[in-house]
Amino acid sequence: MLTFGALDEADAPAVQALLESNPGYTERVSGRPPAPGDGLEVLLDSPPDLKPGQKHCVGARLDGTLVAVADVLQSWPNEQTAHIGLLLVHGDHEGQGIGRALHDHVLSLVRDWEGVDTLRLGIVETNAAGAEPFWSKLGYRPTGRVVPFIEGPVETTVAVWSRPLA
Repeated sequence: MLTFGALDEADAPAVQALLESNPGYTERVSGRPPAPGDGLEVLLDSPPDLKPGQKHCVGARLDGTLVAVADVLQSWPNEQTAHIGLLLVHGDHEGQGIGRALHDHVLSLVRDWEGVDTLRLGIVETNAAGAEPFWSKLGYRPTGRVVPFIEGPVETTVAVWSRPLA
C-alpha cells in the first residue's frame, strides 16, 4: 500500500538510499553519482531567500519503504507560486505510477496554501529526455524562460515549466 507523509532529517538515510537507487538522475544533473550526504542535502538545502517553514519534503512509502521523494517550496519565488525542486522515484519503481501519485499528493497539499495558484519547476537540459514527457503528462508547459545551470562539471541550462494549480 502506498502512503504519503512529510519527511525530516531522520529520513536522510532513506532519501540517500533512494538517490543511490537511481544514480542516473544525479549523474545527469551533477556529473557524478550520488555522494554521501546528498540525502540530507535534499531535505535541508533551499534558496537563501526562503523563510523557515516554506520548504516541504514529502515522501511516498510502499509497505513502509521510501520509494519517492518530492521537495516543494511554498510561495517561492513569489507568493502565488509553489516550486517543485525535485520529484524522484526509486529506480526499481519507475513507470509504476508512483511519481504521478506523489504529484497528486503534492497538489492536495498545495491547494491548502493560501494565495498559491501556480506550480513551477525547472528541467535541467541534461535530464530533459526523461523529465519532459513526465511533466508534460501532468499538465506542465514551458514558460519560455531558460537560465544557465552549472553543477560540478555539468554546464547546461534549466527550462522553467509551470501549470495552473486548478
